[in-house]
Amino acid sequence: MSDKGQASGLGEVNTPGLSGNLKGALLLVLAGIGFTIYLLLNKLMSADVHPVLLAFWRAFFGMVLAIPFVAKSGFQVMKTRRPGMLILRSLFGTLGFTLAIVAVSDLYSVTLAQFNAISFTRPLFVTLLAALILREVVGIYRWSAVLVGFIGVLVMVVPGVFTFWQPGAMDGLDFDLGSGWALLSAFSLAAAIVFVKFLSGELSAMALLLYANFFSTLILAPFLFFYWADFSLQMWGMILAMSFVGFVSQFCYISAMSVGEASFISPIDYLRLPMSAVADFAVFRLVPGLNVWIGAMIIVVSTLYISLRERRSGKK
Repeated sequence: MSDKGQASGLGEVNTPGLSGNLKGALLLVLAGIGFTIYLLLNKLMSADVHPVLLAFWRAFFGMVLAIPFVAKSGFQVMKTRRPGMLILRSLFGTLGFTLAIVAVSDLYSVTLAQFNAISFTRPLFVTLLAALILREVVGIYRWSAVLVGFIGVLVMVVPGVFTFWQPGAMDGLDFDLGSGWALLSAFSLAAAIVFVKFLSGELSAMALLLYANFFSTLILAPFLFFYWADFSLQMWGMILAMSFVGFVSQFCYISAMSVGEASFISPIDYLRLPMSAVADFAVFRLVPGLNVWIGAMIIVVSTLYISLRERRSGKK
């Protein structure tokens, strides 16, 4: 096993003859397909099951699936000198993935494509939080890119803004609360990513994954008293499939980042947008509005620019 594989808590992906970046790219494509199916299953099930209950079972089965991987390495890899930081990371992570399930649920009108486009704001929030929490120096160009990215969010979640010059364009502006939950989810997951910067030096990615699912299970357990429901065998099968697909997608994502250069393969993650647009049309016959595509384009360009600036700064 390579040093990268050990650091991630996963074995090295067995794809002989492929470069690390190509392996990472292929794994990130698989992760994108998996996350699209994961969100689709959540959206379908939320018509009959409360999304918070789905979040609990996702965390519980994710914990069960992670245990054998950690056990193989030995549970001594779970030792940490920063339990408080670990709990904070888990709180933000729990809030992030729970609100993601809520945002795409049957309770709101947010499409899978719109949610994924909003989720691309995570690098913007990471830049903001890194400056505030990690005291990283962020120059005027990266701050400008962050501002442009959030203009893209405004264009996407408030229809009519990008045609404000037209008569009546601003009349009856509507903001879907689901978009707000999606944005808060992106912020929470960005905060979890920032805290991981403190923890990744002493804990493998799989250990962090087990901790995250363990604490998420504890945090969400009290909600069972409010949202408990009896499931049919078919529903249990869908819940298990959702949990498995979500876990495998995380596995592929972690593996991709461990074998490839993040700055090289990260843009491939944007393929989730057309993937989710296809799922929206195939299952719900929904097509993202023009504002979603324009807003997403603005966000993608701004986050790619931030990644490019960070890569150049790293080389210097």
